[in-house]
Amino acid sequence: MSEQEREQILSRIEKLERQNRSLKSGAILVLMAVACVVLMGQTTTQRKKTTKPAAAASAPAAPVLPKDIEAESFTLKDPNGKVRAELSMSGTGPALKLRDASGSALVTISLNDAAPGGPFVLLSDPQHKAGVTLSVLENAGSQLLLTGERPDVQAHIGVAQDGTSLQLADAEGFSANIGNNVQTGKNGQAKKTTAASITLYNKDRKVLWSTP
Repeated sequence: MSEQEREQILSRIEKLERQNRSLKSGAILVLMAVACVVLMGQTTTQRKKTTKPAAAASAPAAPVLPKDIEAESFTLKDPNGKVRAELSMSGTGPALKLRDASGSALVTISLNDAAPGGPFVLLSDPQHKAGVTLSVLENAGSQLLLTGERPDVQAHIGVAQDGTSLQLADAEGFSANIGNNVQTGKNGQAKKTTAASITLYNKDRKVLWSTP
């Protein structure tokens, strides 16, 4: 082999070695790039996993409502700050009052603890003239009283242990009683009427007519 041929072979070997080193360097760079991408993906996934509990922790907790509320009084006010309802313990027992815009109590529901005990309901107009009273008191039976603008103009229905009665009265003082009542005759003697009785009175509370 001549000197020239040996130099050509050595030159080719040297060239192949350079190409091999270049391929190795490129492969290493590709592997490093792939590794970086994989690491970045894992970091992003871990950040998402860690941020979710933080977001859940920052969410407002649901309000816990009490099962029982104890107090001696409750007050309900409208948007203007006026008292419109009261639930409280009065001197004779629990009472609920509903008030109008001027503060006047038009509805009162109470329970009387003192004698005669029992429930009591009062409805009134804003001027406290006309009203409805309903009561079921101890030893007094159930009573319903309707009054007009004058307290002497009224209708009363009562159901007691000794019977039932309907009483009507007008502004002139005349009245009528239907049902059980104690009637005072012209001779001054008292007599108890039955549920089938009708008695008419003048303004002096004297009997005008009665039956039977």
